[in-house]
Amino acid sequence: MHVGEVYFPLRHHKRWLNEKIGPDAANSEHDFTRKILAMDAKNYHAWSHRQWVLQALGGWESELQYCNQLLEEDVFHNSAWNQYVFLLLQRRYLVVTRSPILRGLAAMRDSEVDYTVEAIMVNPQNESPWRYLRGLYKDDNNLLVADNRISDACHKVLNKDWTCVFALSFLLDLLRMGLQPSNDLKGTIEAMENSDPETGHADIAVVVCSVLQKCDPLRINYWSWYQTTLSS
Repeated sequence: MHVGEVYFPLRHHKRWLNEKIGPDAANSEHDFTRKILAMDAKNYHAWSHRQWVLQALGGWESELQYCNQLLEEDVFHNSAWNQYVFLLLQRRYLVVTRSPILRGLAAMRDSEVDYTVEAIMVNPQNESPWRYLRGLYKDDNNLLVADNRISDACHKVLNKDWTCVFALSFLLDLLRMGLQPSNDLKGTIEAMENSDPETGHADIAVVVCSVLQKCDPLRINYWSWYQTTLSS
């Protein structure tokens, strides 16, 4: 049994005490959870308590920097975009969207997109940064399509590895949303078509969907269905 499991059943009493103390308790609580997470980075109770401290007591000033530190240790050094890293990205998203200091997602989106695209270039085969990138636009499809950095990231990845499922699926969604691909991107897609004679001279989105059916066999039924929606 690790430290978090021993301690955090008492967290409700600890929170009650901290509420009585007020914001002065924030720094010591953040230091406490840092120690727990240094021993067990996936400790859900520690993350949950840290989130409560932020929202109830404050301490937002250094939280984005803390997220950066953890991500750099586990992503840019080890390329370990796994479930733990997705947890960190969820944490980062919370800080970006709720911190009263950072002024919200609209104010932070530009720098966050740059940060996430850089992470995608480190390891395109990990899904977490692609998912985080979608979240940065929060259903604003027009803004997503208009941001050339997104289609450029797909293009760069596919130029190196045209079988990357995450780049292909992201690009397919962009095309369906109305993306007008650049000539360079069209050339990359045409190269995919030439490598797969079965696609024929189809619509660009249909070509990408056809490639996905071969590169992502576990979801071949889904991509087959998706292709029928393109045809219709």
